[in-house]
Amino acid sequence: MKAIFTALSGKIVVILGLLVTSTESVVSIPSRVHVEPVSSEAVRVDWTMAEPLTQEEIRSYVIYYKSSSLASEETSVVIGSRREQWYTITGLEPFTDYTFCVAVVTDVMEFNRSAPVRTRTREADPLAPRNVIIWTMSSRQLRMTWEEPTRWNGPVGGYVISLKQVVITGGMTSLATVRVSNHTHNSHVFGNLQPDTRYEIYIRSHNGVHYSSPVRVRASTLKTEHYDFGADKVAVLVLLPVAALFTFGIVSLAYFRNKQQQEDTPEVAC
Repeated sequence: MKAIFTALSGKIVVILGLLVTSTESVVSIPSRVHVEPVSSEAVRVDWTMAEPLTQEEIRSYVIYYKSSSLASEETSVVIGSRREQWYTITGLEPFTDYTFCVAVVTDVMEFNRSAPVRTRTREADPLAPRNVIIWTMSSRQLRMTWEEPTRWNGPVGGYVISLKQVVITGGMTSLATVRVSNHTHNSHVFGNLQPDTRYEIYIRSHNGVHYSSPVRVRASTLKTEHYDFGADKVAVLVLLPVAALFTFGIVSLAYFRNKQQQEDTPEVAC
């Protein structure tokens, strides 16, 4: 009896092995996987299967994807429909490289993944420049400084700066619009302005396709040139008193030395 059961067990194992082998010969990995970006946050993944595979043998599909960042973790999405061989993945980061693979799952096992396919999501609006400050340099100049945005959401671009003059009625008159390329120390100087005038400046970052929301700052030029304490004028104001004091000291020293010599010289009798 024990020998008969052992023999039967061996046949059952052989039969199961044949079933698995037969299933593996029919089911293959998804082929011709295609990934198409549809927006800055979504891609469409579609694929095809080998002809011998029937819909009844498929339980689900699994899409695996991972961003190009070394710190990112792999994410999987289970597609329950057996007939649909496409899916739109959302919630991705703009202008980011992702790698996608597709696997098929049957009642027996999950089969090998397809070859990885890499694609990049589309561009989006960059974030606005940070720490925007306007400096009043003189009655004719204003200087703006800023820091680059934390995310460009596209190729590193530059900035668009618009200068407007605030008129007495409260309205504004557009004066100039300039484009500034991105570099380490971001700044721009507006010259030939009117004294004692209020200005409004807008700055936006761009990545060549999209623009950020504008950052607005306001400043006024000084009233007259007498209030323009630039570095050169500060130097003059400091050096003039020092030079005058030095000159006074030299003259005083020469005077006292001359007087001392006259007192020390003995009178010669005739």
